[in-house]
Amino acid sequence: MKRAVFRAKVHLLMRQDLRAFQDMRRHEAMSETELSRLIDESSVRIALHAFDNSPFYRELYSEAGFSRADIAVADNFTRLPVVTKERLRAAGDTILAQNIAPHRALLSQTGGSTGSPLRVRNDAAAPTAPMWWRIYRWWGIDPADDTAFVYRRLRQGKDAWLYAAQWWPSRHLLLDARAITEPSVEEFIEQWIRVKPRLLVAYVEGATAVAAHLERTGRKLSTSAVSVTAAMLQSGQRELLERAFGAPVFDTYRSAEIPWIAAECAAHDGLHVAADQRRIDIIDADGNPVDAGVDGSIVATDFSNEVFPLVRYEMGDRSRMLPGRCACGRAFPRIAPVQGRIADAICTPSGKRVTGGLSGLFLSSPGAIRQMQIVQHADFSITLRYVAAAPDLADEAVMLAVRTLEDLLDGEVRVTPLAVDAIESTAGKARLVVSEVEG
Repeated sequence: MKRAVFRAKVHLLMRQDLRAFQDMRRHEAMSETELSRLIDESSVRIALHAFDNSPFYRELYSEAGFSRADIAVADNFTRLPVVTKERLRAAGDTILAQNIAPHRALLSQTGGSTGSPLRVRNDAAAPTAPMWWRIYRWWGIDPADDTAFVYRRLRQGKDAWLYAAQWWPSRHLLLDARAITEPSVEEFIEQWIRVKPRLLVAYVEGATAVAAHLERTGRKLSTSAVSVTAAMLQSGQRELLERAFGAPVFDTYRSAEIPWIAAECAAHDGLHVAADQRRIDIIDADGNPVDAGVDGSIVATDFSNEVFPLVRYEMGDRSRMLPGRCACGRAFPRIAPVQGRIADAICTPSGKRVTGGLSGLFLSSPGAIRQMQIVQHADFSITLRYVAAAPDLADEAVMLAVRTLEDLLDGEVRVTPLAVDAIESTAGKARLVVSEVEG
């Protein structure tokens, strides 16, 4: 009945979204040539829109020597200036498109777990719902299915009532990732047992906290899929979540600035970029595109946000494009799971900086630890904090990771392992690297 009611609502109230969803499904089966043409056309369209209607982009592109005619050439897109978080924060409302009605601008704010929060605007006219409908479908989940969430936002009072009425008869469970305690987790588990949600959508660290609680208390919950976001998913965490919830785990990449950028399919071979709605470019430290398979900084373009254009926006995360086509047959390109943030760097007293490869310290023994975090202190020394998953394997794996880190840092820095019960997180998110080194 829930699915029938949902479909009736969509046909009556969301016909535009339904058409967008049907188009998105067709895009998945495009040829490489067709998809490339669509990406080029969409890139030019949003860049021209930004130049014509946003004071910020008009000034940015003009100062960089780009005319409107230059921007209209698809081959010039990867030469357009990159927009950093600092530049975005400083620009404020000058980014807003002046030809779009103000009521379409929906305030969104980053969590601020890696710095000060950033305020942006999402576009109320963007086909956001069809984007997650499509991705849920990859996981065998229907949008009408009962769902559990571990997020930092909870609705209260009238807002909670309106939200429940909007989704009736589907039911949504909510656990506040900002305040995960044993009592709150127990209440969440009790609700779960009553509702039996088919999907868990959660911040990585929030889902891990619930799963660790289940493991400590000798219990398991059942669902059909687990979707995680907001931090790097470590292999030990994936194994823990799959045990605790008895379901496959699907990594996703999205943000407050740009929702639903990329997601795993059932093949679990990288994350498909929603390339009909978003563009991902990977660049090096000088801003130049890198080849497939080479790590770099993620630069994202949102084709569907006309209110607050985000064109060649540097996300602050690292990944790489994966070559070839996924076994699932979908046309969309893939990126490797996000391997931490650009700010996740460690360094030596002589000035060497290491920004890549840190997330792979335990790849040779993925079942040995559940989580890890690198803490570099003001004197350059490093503490490698880790949560052991298999104590009989952890000691050897940790010593290998220590030697690898010391080699990466040319023997200049002492690395000390430290076993902990949990990695501290903020609002359900945890940093891969915490650095106390100035500069």
